[in-house]
Amino acid sequence: MNVKVTHQPLPSYHFEGKIAVPEDKGYVQDYLDFPFDVPAGVGALRLRLQYAPSAVGEITNLITLGLYDPHGFRGNAHRSPPDGQVVLSPVLTTPGFLPGPVMAGQWLAQLAGQVVMPSDPPCTFSLDIDLLPAAEGHRASRTEAPAPSQLAAAAKAGWFRGELHSHTIHSDGRLTVQELIAGAQRFKLDFLAITDHNTTSAMSQVDQAALNGLLVIPGIELTTFHGHALALGVHEWVDWRTGYQGWTMEDAARRTHAAGGLFIIAHANDVGTPFCTGCHWDDADFDLDLVDAIEIWNNWWQHPDSGNPVNLQWWQRLQSQSRRITGTCGGDIHVIGEWGWGPKAPFIYVYAASLSTADILDGIRQGQVMFSNGPRLSLRISSPGDSPESAGIGDTLHTHTGQIHLEMTWEDAPLGARLQIHGQQGVLVNEAMAEVGSRQLWLDVLPQGDRLWAEVYTLDGDLSALTNPIFIAEE
Repeated sequence: MNVKVTHQPLPSYHFEGKIAVPEDKGYVQDYLDFPFDVPAGVGALRLRLQYAPSAVGEITNLITLGLYDPHGFRGNAHRSPPDGQVVLSPVLTTPGFLPGPVMAGQWLAQLAGQVVMPSDPPCTFSLDIDLLPAAEGHRASRTEAPAPSQLAAAAKAGWFRGELHSHTIHSDGRLTVQELIAGAQRFKLDFLAITDHNTTSAMSQVDQAALNGLLVIPGIELTTFHGHALALGVHEWVDWRTGYQGWTMEDAARRTHAAGGLFIIAHANDVGTPFCTGCHWDDADFDLDLVDAIEIWNNWWQHPDSGNPVNLQWWQRLQSQSRRITGTCGGDIHVIGEWGWGPKAPFIYVYAASLSTADILDGIRQGQVMFSNGPRLSLRISSPGDSPESAGIGDTLHTHTGQIHLEMTWEDAPLGARLQIHGQQGVLVNEAMAEVGSRQLWLDVLPQGDRLWAEVYTLDGDLSALTNPIFIAEE
């Protein structure tokens, strides 16, 4: 690996090298560190990353650029191909990076080889870093003006519809922050979580005045080499670099919780590396007590890469094992068209005390969640004579009688749909359902307690809607 430093009139740095893949491995994933010194008086940084080949056969090589100042994270560019140049200054920055002072001290440019395939000759890279005087700090490319921090929207308790998984040009999405928000408003969403890969920079572009009642929830998709997870409700960056200096995914989950956020495993059974880098959850020893939710439904149900049916089976097994982990969905939006797939695209519904980040997160944490690509469901159970008299999705009903009464109503079920009602002991109801209807059922409670939830399927067997469980405790 070669390093070249020049000092006229300000230092510039050139790094280059090769990434060879050992014969016994099908690909390489690794971190490459390039520390560099910034003297006082620098106004901006300009970085240029190049690597080749960009693809080997049908597999895309992906090397991402991260930047850290003496105090920590300053940005990440998770996209392919890499930016022609990245500029960071106190005012304007390339999307994915945080504006602010270019402070003196030692900085770190880090290349993350998300996947590098074997090739002949091996993959080569070069990284150039120019230190610019202050006057040149205003020449950034692909920039948006900074905006005030997003505040909580005001609303009373109810069911709110939204999206938990979306991307902008601050990572690998094709939408500006403003375009993504406009799309959410067009689909009349109540809330939108922005979860760019390994960066929080998009939130600086949220214009509170233009939201018109839409709640924007900060987040990150922690895009590691061996699994992806959504950190929702975090304003600060959460380190995603598992395997770097001993950091683990469990550490990332704990940091997310310490910041007041939720940790949600994303598309756990998606196709994995090298086709989709880290998209398959490979951390078999991960402590599930650190998981707030599992993304059951990503994108559209039968997307060939999604693994959604296997995600659902995993979540169902966890319910049978008395795990209390909320099931969620996410559009994984990169372009507006992914919201426009009609009956294939689900939205999530959360019951919350108000339309605020804290209350939406709490609703998800409590399991007061259902999701649907059309059907509208209502599910309640009751135990006559007991208190409370009834319970809804995510609630717990305490019963002394050993019996409960279930009542479900629905609208807009697809033609030929089937209703399944599940308990810990298995499927309790599996029957055809009309477009509009209701179902009532008396059930005996298992001695150790129980939980009940509903699933709706299309004529083709695709999931169309799902409620999280109502929990039952016999006293």
